[in-house]
Amino acid sequence: MRSLMTACAVAALLTAGAKAQAVGDAAPDAREPVYLEAGVLIDDRDNQRLFARENVRMQSGERTLFADEIEYNPQTGRVIARGNVRLFQGDEPATLAESIELDSEMSEGVAYGFATLLENDGKAAASVAVRRADGSVEMTRGYYTACDLCEDGSGSPTWRLRASRVTRDLDDQMIYYRNVRLEILGAPILYAPIFAHADPSTPRRSGFLIPSVDFSNRLGFSYKQPYLWVISPHSDLVVAPRYMSEVNPSLELQYRRRFYSGEFAFSGSATYEQEFDEDGFFGAEELRWHTFAEGRFNFTPRWRWGFGVQATSGDLYLRRYDFSESPDIGRGIYEMPNRNLASQIYLQGQGQNYYSDIAAIRVTSLFEGENDDALPHIAPIGQLLTDLPFPDWAGLLESELSTANLVREDGDDYLRASAGLRWNRSTILPLGVRFEPYAIGRIDAYAVTETDGAGVETGSRNFTRALGAVGTDISWPFARMDSWGQTIIAPRVHLVSATGVDDGERPPNEDSQIVDIDSVSLFSRNRAGGYDLWENGQRADVGMLLELDTVSEWLPDAEVFAGRSYRLDNEVPFGAGTGLDNENSDWVAEFGIDLAGFSIDSRNRFDSESGRLNRSDVRGTFSAWRVGSALRYTKLTAEAPGQNDDEEIAASVSFELTDRWSVGAAARRDLDTDETRTAQASLSYEDECTRLDIIYERENYNIGNLGPRTSVRFQLTLFTLGALQDD
Repeated sequence: MRSLMTACAVAALLTAGAKAQAVGDAAPDAREPVYLEAGVLIDDRDNQRLFARENVRMQSGERTLFADEIEYNPQTGRVIARGNVRLFQGDEPATLAESIELDSEMSEGVAYGFATLLENDGKAAASVAVRRADGSVEMTRGYYTACDLCEDGSGSPTWRLRASRVTRDLDDQMIYYRNVRLEILGAPILYAPIFAHADPSTPRRSGFLIPSVDFSNRLGFSYKQPYLWVISPHSDLVVAPRYMSEVNPSLELQYRRRFYSGEFAFSGSATYEQEFDEDGFFGAEELRWHTFAEGRFNFTPRWRWGFGVQATSGDLYLRRYDFSESPDIGRGIYEMPNRNLASQIYLQGQGQNYYSDIAAIRVTSLFEGENDDALPHIAPIGQLLTDLPFPDWAGLLESELSTANLVREDGDDYLRASAGLRWNRSTILPLGVRFEPYAIGRIDAYAVTETDGAGVETGSRNFTRALGAVGTDISWPFARMDSWGQTIIAPRVHLVSATGVDDGERPPNEDSQIVDIDSVSLFSRNRAGGYDLWENGQRADVGMLLELDTVSEWLPDAEVFAGRSYRLDNEVPFGAGTGLDNENSDWVAEFGIDLAGFSIDSRNRFDSESGRLNRSDVRGTFSAWRVGSALRYTKLTAEAPGQNDDEEIAASVSFELTDRWSVGAAARRDLDTDETRTAQASLSYEDECTRLDIIYERENYNIGNLGPRTSVRFQLTLFTLGALQDD
C-alpha cells in the first residue's frame, strides 16, 4: 500500500526509533529521535521507505541534513539524500555533496560529489568521501585549497593540493595525502608520493614552513627552510637552516614560550665562516653569531620585570648576513640610538597615580672601529613619578625621583640623583583665555670621576645644585563657524623665569645631547629634555596657530603655525645647531594640508638673523584610484663646527594593476653626494588564499668595506599552509 501526503510544510516526528530497537536490540532512548520536514512526504509502506521531497530538512541531535530528496528506511535507520545535499553538525562547517548515504545517527556515511568547508577558509572536495563516526574523512580523488571556488565548477583555484587519496584525521589534527601534486592555476608544479600538513582547525602543528629564496651579490643564492616544532601548547621552536652559495651555511633559531605570568622570545643565528667584504674573504674561519632575546613577567597586575638581550659576534655580522640592526626582539624599555645594541634588565610599575622603572643596561656599538669600552655600563637608571594628594581646585602636584649611574672601562664615570616637585593649574579665564601657571623645583646631586686616555683617574667632582623655575602658559583661541566649516586662530605666549647655574655646577652632558625646537618643544618648560642641561634665565616663547576644519573632503583641512623664542636676559645656554644659540631663537614655521586623498606636512626652522633655512622636514602622501605615493624631503644645514650639510629625498609609489596584482617602487637619494642610497622595486600578487612578493633591493652605504648590496627576494605564502601563527 502506498500513501501520498502534500502540504506547504509537513513536520513529522518519526517513531521509527522504537521499531529499529527490535532489529538492533538497543536500549530504550539509545538513539536520538529523528525529525523530518518537507513539502511532500511519501510513505511507501510496501517497500518500508519514506520519501521526502521539496525543501527537505532532517534533524537528529546536533546534525541537520538538507536535500532535494531524502529516502529514509525506518527499519534500519539508513538515510539516502540526493540533490544539493548539505549536512551540518553543531558549529562545524557544512558538508556538501551530490548524494550521501548515512547511518541512523547521521554520523557515518558515503558521499558522492563531496565538498566541505574547513576552519580558516580551508576547502576540500572529492569524487567519493567516506565519513567515520569519529568525524575523520577519507577522500578518493580529492583536493584541498584555501582559495574560493567557482560555483559552477569552472576555472581553477590559484592553488590546490590534488591527490589520489586524502585523509582528514581529527585525532592527529592532520590532513594526509597519497600521490599528491601542487597545482598552480590548474597546472601541476610539484609532486610527492606522500605529504601531510596541519588541519586548518588546529592553531599550531609541527611541520615545515614555507621556505624563502633570495639572490644577492654578497651571499649568492640563498635558500632557507624553516621547520616549526610545537613543543607544547605554550611554546614552539623554529629551526631554519640556510644554504648560501657564496658562503658557508648558517642555522637560525626562533623560540617562543608563554608562562602564566609572562612570555619569553628568542631569535639567533650561527655560522662558521671567515669575514668577508667586497674584496673577498679574510681572517680565520670561526664561530660567528647573533642573539636577540626578551622576557616580560608580571609580579602583580601593576608591576612587572623583564629583560632584553642584543648581542653579536662582530660589528658587521648583522649587515653581512642581512639581519636587521634595529631588531624588534630585546628592546626592553630604554631604546638606544641607531646602530647601537643594548642588553638590559628592568623593573617597571604603573598605577593610577604613579609610574616607576629601574634598569641596568649594557651598550655596544655596531660602528666598526668604535671602542665599546668607552660606552657606559648604566646601572642603575630609574625614575619614580607620582601624583601627590592635592585639592582639585589647587591644581596638580607631582613629585619626581630619578637616578643614573654610568661606569666606563675607558672614560669618565658619572652618577646623578635628582628629586623634584612640579605644580601647575590650568584654568579658563573670561573671554576664553586659557591660563596655566606652573612652578618647578629640583635638587640634583652629582659625582663625576674624570680619567685620561690611559684610564688613569685625573680628578673627581662632587656637587649638588638647586634649580627652580616659575612660568605661565597663556593662549587665547578664537573660533568662527561657517557653513563650510570652522576657523580657529590661537595666539600663545609662554613666559618662564629659571634660576641660574654656576660654572662649578655644570656636569658632563650625558642625557641632553640632542636639542632642537619645533612647535611642541618651543613651549617646553625645559627644552634640554634631560637633567644635565638646565635652561636658566628669562624668556618668552610666542606662537600663532591657524586651523581650518572643513565639512567636505573636497575642501582643504589646514593647519599653520609660526613662532619663536625671545631671551629676556643675556643668557644663551644652548650651542650652535639647536636653533636656540642666539638671544632670539630661529623661527619655527610649520603647516599641514589634507585635501581629497592628498596630504602634506612641513616642519621648518629658519635662521634668526639671515632667514636661511636651517632645517626642513616635508612629508607628502597621495592616494587616489589605484595609485598611492609618498614623498619625504629633509634638509639639515651645518650650524656648528664638525657638522655637515645633510639633504635627502625619499619617495615611494605603488600602483594596483588589477584587484590582485600591484607594483611598487621606492628610493632614497642623498642630494649632497648625488647618490641613491636605497632603491626597491616590487611585484606583488594577493588573493583570498595566496600572497606572492618579488622584491628587488639595492643598498649603497659606506659601512666598513662591505660595498653596495643588491638582492632579489621571492616570498610565496599559501594561506593555511606553512604559516607561523601568533596565538
